[in-house]
Amino acid sequence: MKSSSSTLVRSVIVSVILGASAVLAMVATPTVHEIQNASILESSVPRQIGPWRELPNPRVQVSLSTGETTYDQPYDQSVMRSYVDDTGHMIQVALAWGKRQRQEVKIHRPELCYPAQGFTVESLTDVTFPLSTPDGHPVTGKRLMAKDRNGNLEAVSYWIRLGGTYSGNAWETRLHILKEGMAGRITDGVLVRVSQRVVPGTNVDELFQRQEKFAAAMVSASPAEARTLLVR
Repeated sequence: MKSSSSTLVRSVIVSVILGASAVLAMVATPTVHEIQNASILESSVPRQIGPWRELPNPRVQVSLSTGETTYDQPYDQSVMRSYVDDTGHMIQVALAWGKRQRQEVKIHRPELCYPAQGFTVESLTDVTFPLSTPDGHPVTGKRLMAKDRNGNLEAVSYWIRLGGTYSGNAWETRLHILKEGMAGRITDGVLVRVSQRVVPGTNVDELFQRQEKFAAAMVSASPAEARTLLVR
C-alpha cells in the first residue's frame, strides 16, 4: 500500500514539474511579431528616385550572406539593384529584411560579408544619415571601405534596423535580440546598404555623402508601408 502511495506521489510531482516546465517554456518563447503583412520591397521601392533611375543588368554585387550554409536564413525579402543618374554616377542598392531575428539567425553585417567574399576591410566608421525616423530620431549606421583581391576599392554605407533601434555592432545586435526575447517579442530587422566603386582620384567623402543622400531619398520616395520596413 505504501509503495502504491509513493508511486502516486511521485507521479503527481513529475506531472507538476512537467506542467511548470511547459508554462515556463511558453513564457520564455517569444511569440509577438512586430510586423504583419509586410510590404513587398521589390515592387514598392521606386525604380525612379529623383534623377536616379534603375539600371538594367546591374553589376554583380557582394552577396548579403557570409557564405555559411544554414537551413534557416535571416531574410524573408531581399532586393539588389543598381541606379544611375544623368551624370553617369552609379549606386548599388541592397535591401534585406527578415521578420524573425534570432541569436542564431540574424542579419549579416557587411564588415563580415565582405571579408567572407575576398575583400579586406580598410576602414569602418560611424555615420548619421541625412534621414530621421518617424519620431524624429536620427538613422545611424556605418561607412565601410573595402578592397578586393585586385586592389579595387568599394565604398559602402549602411544601416541595420532591429525593431526600433539601429545596431552599431554585433554585440548590440545580440543584446537587443536577447532583451526582446526576454520580453516575449521576436523583432524584425532590415539591412539597407548602398555602395559604389571608388575610381582613382575620387573625392571619397563626396562619394559617401552622395550615396547616403540617395539612401535617404529612396526612403522618402517609398510608400509608407515600405518605409515602415526601412526605418522606424
